Amino acid sequence: MTLTEVVVSAAILGISTQVGLQGWASTAKASASAALIDQQHQQLEQRLLASRRLLQASDLVDVACRFDVDAVDDALAALPADPAVLEGWVWDPLEPTTRLWLTLQLAEADADTPPERRLLLTPAGLGHCPREAQ
Repeated sequence: MTLTEVVVSAAILGISTQVGLQGWASTAKASASAALIDQQHQQLEQRLLASRRLLQASDLVDVACRFDVDAVDDALAALPADPAVLEGWVWDPLEPTTRLWLTLQLAEADADTPPERRLLLTPAGLGHCPREAQ
């Protein structure tokens, strides 16, 4: 093997090693990022489930199958705050006593595309209206 062949072989080996390491590094970074995103989504889902269970377990509905706004406000105030999740409760402007929107976002999320979870809650959807409302 001549000196030129040895130098070319060493250069090819060095370049292929560098490309391989870059590939492994980007794969490891993507894996860590995916794990973080999964953890963030799990946080949102847990908070959503806790909020829904609280509203399901509370007595919040009148005989006409409409939310008692004061009771809902009291129940939501009893929910412990989670500093990692921004939570917003908004009454639907068209039907303020029958529809409640819950919006959850992560407090420390990427500003471009923060994970968000929205849920429409109704008395019937929470199981508070077992029979047809009059």
